[in-house]
Amino acid sequence: MRGRYTISVDSVKKMVEVKFGANVNFDLIEEILMNLKRYITEDYQIKFIGYINRECNYLRAFMLALSLFGHEGRVIFENKARYSKAERRKCRAIVKDLKRQGYSARQISEKLNIPLKTVYRWIAEP
Repeated sequence: MRGRYTISVDSVKKMVEVKFGANVNFDLIEEILMNLKRYITEDYQIKFIGYINRECNYLRAFMLALSLFGHEGRVIFENKARYSKAERRKCRAIVKDLKRQGYSARQISEKLNIPLKTVYRWIAEP
């Protein structure tokens, strides 16, 4: 573990996986780029796994840096989030509304197919 991410290398498949354990920011991307420089130049495929928003400026800058060397096609982003922020906001409002109507957390979880732990967390939010 290097701070807030892990890097695993599969030399046979020429694949590097970077798994984020925290929010991604510019400094983290810069650190990762420095660690992956060798693999990028050796034509490895890079796979980022985590809660990633590809529209963020730091990821766009990262992709620009790769495109300058013709490597942008080898980068894969796998977002662990099932829903976008807007969809989560909408679901959160529905959860709170159902709770006000008298539904239990378990009923809400089953009705909306949302993990029970998430329902409890959303109900507890102000």
